[in-house]
Amino acid sequence: MGIVLTPSIEDYLKAIYEITEEKKVVRVKDLAFKLKVKMSSVANAIKILSQKELIVHEHYGYIELTPKGTEIGRELYERHLILYRFLTKILQVDPSIASKDACSIEHYLHPETVEKMVKLLDFISNAPNSEPQWMIKFKKFIETGVNECRYARTLDKLEISKTATIKSINLKNEAKKRLMDMGIIKGEKVKVIKKAPLGDPIEILIKGYKLSIRKNDAKGIEIEEDQEKDAAINNGVEKQAIEDV
Repeated sequence: MGIVLTPSIEDYLKAIYEITEEKKVVRVKDLAFKLKVKMSSVANAIKILSQKELIVHEHYGYIELTPKGTEIGRELYERHLILYRFLTKILQVDPSIASKDACSIEHYLHPETVEKMVKLLDFISNAPNSEPQWMIKFKKFIETGVNECRYARTLDKLEISKTATIKSINLKNEAKKRLMDMGIIKGEKVKVIKKAPLGDPIEILIKGYKLSIRKNDAKGIEIEEDQEKDAAINNGVEKQAIEDV
């Protein structure tokens, strides 16, 4: 921001910006009420902000932000929103707690850290299925203590001759529909029977049929590997398929 401000003065400037956005005009008593501080504290903060040419304030008049004050106030406000969204959307913190925590830590984060948070939030908000599977699993982990990711695997990692159950297909709509049309759906048993030298494509057995799928598609198929040895997937067809390899 260029201008050095203490955490307390940053809070005042952000509050002035927020009130300006809501009411267009800011009075000293509005600021005192919003921040729950004494009028004398507001007067001292106004003096400092005026000296730094971030606000204009006539005696007993309204408080107005200068262009520079508006710019910094907006940056402080947006940083607060980013932290609040990160705490509530990613970490699943209660909104009332998140609001207080955002105020506590917003003054000390490096701009690069905030930038990375913005990118993570943007990445998640653009997930193909509205919310990535790992976020759904994380919410479940918070609520129940069950960590499904501890055991999560994808089809590309399944060894030849091993059998697994399809848990979910985490691909974009077109790719997901194409696989589902081939019979690759949640709950079906699947077995890897062959892999190309470089691991792409992968030949699988599902519902009694041999299929070849791309490795990138296999990476989006979450599975749970069967623990029972030689689990059958379709009335003995499995055995014949392995002999054909």
